Amino acid sequence: MSLFSVAQHRFHLLSDGDQIETNSFLLACSEIVPFFDKLGSTAFSPVKSDINGNIQRLRTKYETDHDKYSTLQSIVDSEIDEGIYNGKYSCTLGLLWLKRALEFIYVFLDTVVSGEHDLVKCANIAYESSLRKYHGWIVKGIFTIAVRAVPYYDPFIQSLKVDTNLRNEEVLEHIQSSLEQLKTNIDEINKFYAIRELRFESV
Repeated sequence: MSLFSVAQHRFHLLSDGDQIETNSFLLACSEIVPFFDKLGSTAFSPVKSDINGNIQRLRTKYETDHDKYSTLQSIVDSEIDEGIYNGKYSCTLGLLWLKRALEFIYVFLDTVVSGEHDLVKCANIAYESSLRKYHGWIVKGIFTIAVRAVPYYDPFIQSLKVDTNLRNEEVLEHIQSSLEQLKTNIDEINKFYAIRELRFESV
């Protein structure tokens, strides 16, 4: 067993155009947050805090009306209708940042699964392709420090094991399975924002 195989809440495997259930998505996001503890709990604490804040923002909205906000798409559409989707504290923006963080996790783990053992390189590749272009120079500096603090490959893989006798290859298989589910959620959010013409290039 590994951190990924024992997860109680997982991202649903989605097909093109599927609605994303709000509650299950947020539970899966909360389940994946401890991943950053494996990279260095202190160095990545600002990232964890940001993710948890966006999860809570969406959770608070969902709790006001489970039926009305049963899907992420319905939350965003309601804010579009109300003209508040681009507000600093909107759920639309919170979901966007949450998706970007998930993209970082996806690219990092996908690079590991692809055979890269240098986790600093994995983190830099993930950051460049997901968050970097949206961060100011101060946050970029914080992230540069965090990236330097990531562990070596073997201790990292070992930290993902619930069963210490699990082979490294099995851990990578568990990660790959989880990545397939995560990627479909990221893709659906990206497609939905594109359809709604929600562009936040400078945010």
